[in-house]
Amino acid sequence: MLKVFDSALLRTSQDALAELKTLANIIQSSVEQIEAVITANSFNFPSPESTFTFESEAPRMHPAIQSAGLLITSAAAQLMTLVRPAPLTILDTTLQVRLKVFKARP
Repeated sequence: MLKVFDSALLRTSQDALAELKTLANIIQSSVEQIEAVITANSFNFPSPESTFTFESEAPRMHPAIQSAGLLITSAAAQLMTLVRPAPLTILDTTLQVRLKVFKARP
């Protein structure tokens, strides 16, 4: 019985590692897509330290950069869920829901 359990644990662990690698690859390829669009269009990608203007944010409005950005944020959220202990994920989600409920009250 123990060998079956160990085998299932190992398979699950390997599946989780494969998922981590896949998500990291999605992020990497999306960053490369952003880099290609920036290079092709001679954009300057805005730094978080730069002053916000509509002109400075123009590169983020490019459809290919928006698409890559959505993939990055989705993969990053899944990565956080995979690597964080489940109780922390549940606590974080609970706090987000609770804050939204309190903000919604008049």
